[in-house]
This record gives sequence, C-alpha cells and structure tokens, in this order.
Amino acid sequence: FANTTKRDKNSFDFTMNWAKSDNTLIKDLKDFTATFFQKHTLLNVLVNYSVFDSSQTLLVMRPYQIAATERILWKINSSYKAKNWSTPESGGFIWHTTGSGKTLTSFKAARLATELDFIDKVFFVVDRKDLDYQTMKEYQRFSPDSVNGSENTAGLKRNLDKDDNKIIVTTIQKLNNLMKAESDLPVYNQQVVFIFDECHRSQFGEAQKNLKKKFKRYYQFGFTGTPIFPENALGSETTASVFGRELHSYVITDAIRDEKVL
Repeated sequence: FANTTKRDKNSFDFTMNWAKSDNTLIKDLKDFTATFFQKHTLLNVLVNYSVFDSSQTLLVMRPYQIAATERILWKINSSYKAKNWSTPESGGFIWHTTGSGKTLTSFKAARLATELDFIDKVFFVVDRKDLDYQTMKEYQRFSPDSVNGSENTAGLKRNLDKDDNKIIVTTIQKLNNLMKAESDLPVYNQQVVFIFDECHRSQFGEAQKNLKKKFKRYYQFGFTGTPIFPENALGSETTASVFGRELHSYVITDAIRDEKVL
C-alpha cells in the first residue's frame, strides 16, 4: 500500500518489494527498472491498480494483488474468446492467506470486469447476511458509486433490472432465493461474472447447482484463505471442482517473509 497522507506519508512500513507473479521478490535495481518501468506496467499501476479510499488515502495494490487481478481478467477474456463459458475451465480460484487484503483485490477484479465490453453484470457474492452490509461498506470505501447492494431478494431483482455497470453485492442466500423464485430473467442469458468473497463449503450446495442450471454464460471465481483439496474434502467437492483451477496463490509463508499480513 502507498499512503500519501499525514505522518505515515514516508513510512518505510508502507513499502514492499516488487515481485514476479510467482511472488519471487525482485531485489535487483536493474531487474526492477526493466519490469516496473515498462510503459504498460507503470500505466496499469497508476490507472487500474491504485484506488483512493473514503479518507482520500491512496492505496496502491501489492504485486500479488495485481497478479491475481490480472489472472482473473485474463481468464474472463480468454474464455469469452474461446466461447468456453459456464464451466470450471472458464473460472478459477485465488488462494490468498487471511489478512492479505482480499477485499481490495476482489473489488478491483470486480470493478475492472465491469469495464469489459462483453460483460453485462458482475456479482460479488458474500456468504452471510451480516457480511453483506460490511462488504458494501468496504466497497463503498473504495468507490462509493460503483456498487449496488440490496436489503432483500426483491431489491436484488430491481438491481438486475438497472441498466448500469455497477457491481451487485449480494449474499448467497438472496441469490439462491432469486433463482428459486424466478424461472426466466434476462440476466440468465447475459454474460455474467461471479466473484465469491470466501469460497468455502457453504457455496458448494444448492445455490451452486441452481446457478449452473439457470445462468447460461457465466464466469465464476472464488477467493479463499483455506482452499479445500481432495485430501481434506471428506469425499465431497473441492474448491477446484467447483470453481476451476488455482489461478494465483499468496500463502502464509509468503506473507511472513514479506511481513505484510494485515
């Protein structure tokens, strides 16, 4: 993160090594210059990967946050071009350790997905009702006019009818209730991105089955600090079997090395 306000302005605590997409640190100044100062990279960091929060503090995304966001956008674009949507191959999951800034990463991924010409709606799906408001507040901290929340299923349906490119923040429960109540909505046939805030077991059940049945052209991504692998799946679905393969990881050992767990 970069912080341009108050006494923390020049604090070394806010610095971080630039890194490759596999989290290998770039410590050599020549290598750093050759990568970070490429026109395309620098412009992207300034335009796409920086955000002001509600207190006008500038947040610059960390290398692993940028890498994860770019992998998601790459996957959406490549799947669309291949007409390969609505399968595990058209999505994936991000394994970022708890406290590494997943909300900012998922927000930027969702925000940049709304700017893709062919994407009609982006859903940001949280797990529990109490998280719905919290996530809305977090998202509005980054960009007050970029999100639509809803108090109930009817509110969610109204947001779907709006012709804007705002992120729709909803809970898995509201989304599932909508799918059960509405057999024929225009959004079912539109190009839709789903980003799940925390893709654990509660999203593997009925709602997931309904989503796959109702939506015809979707790209689905999950963020998690604790993915479910075959060895801890207890005979049921894994994170990869539901969301697709791992697109990027930043695990606890990376975070400890960087001393950057929030």
